[in-house]
Amino acid sequence: MTGPAPASPGPRSASRRLTTIVWTLLSLGLFAVILGGMREMWQASERHDFRELPVLGQLNDFRLIERDGQPRTLADLKGQIWFAGFFFTDCQGPCPALIGQMVELSRAVARTKGKVRVVAISVDPETDTPGRLREYAKRMGVGDNFWLLTGPLPEVFRIAREGFKVAVEENPPGAVPQAGKMLHSTKVALVDAQGRIRGYYDGTGGELLGRALPDLGDLMHEAGEGNRP
Repeated sequence: MTGPAPASPGPRSASRRLTTIVWTLLSLGLFAVILGGMREMWQASERHDFRELPVLGQLNDFRLIERDGQPRTLADLKGQIWFAGFFFTDCQGPCPALIGQMVELSRAVARTKGKVRVVAISVDPETDTPGRLREYAKRMGVGDNFWLLTGPLPEVFRIAREGFKVAVEENPPGAVPQAGKMLHSTKVALVDAQGRIRGYYDGTGGELLGRALPDLGDLMHEAGEGNRP
């Protein structure tokens, strides 16, 4: 005996299968669209639209002394991109935070293998002799790609005011006791290989690396040195 023949699928069952197939195809199409959009976003995130940084000033030559006792001039920095700021070792105000941020910056750019340098210029040369700067460098973890410079106060004033266009002055007795004997800007400047200032950053707000490194990448690209550090 043979059993009853299997019932042919009814209209509702066929309709459900057709609906399932249609939704499956639509889902696959939608997935492809989503995947394509994500791929475009990933590719866009890997691209970088390099900007041309403005020229904010031109430095003139200078001659200062590094902590190793040897002179340093603007010519010694020719061909290098560098960051510069002003400080003094006895400062009980913003200087420890400023130098701490600049130390982090010097470590971040160390991978450029000498193409980028960090420079801090003392505004208290009477106290900040090369020997004093060597002690300070050890205390603050200053590396070889970070110069600490000192020199005659009139020369420092000229470099700061005429070159970097930042404020530096002696602190009148009792005016701002916690600042110490000198008042100075805590800005950090970005200088290109031609001695031109291309950017300024807050050196104490904790955002130095986040703001300076992208601009450094743009400047290195401009100089033909590749992408970001």
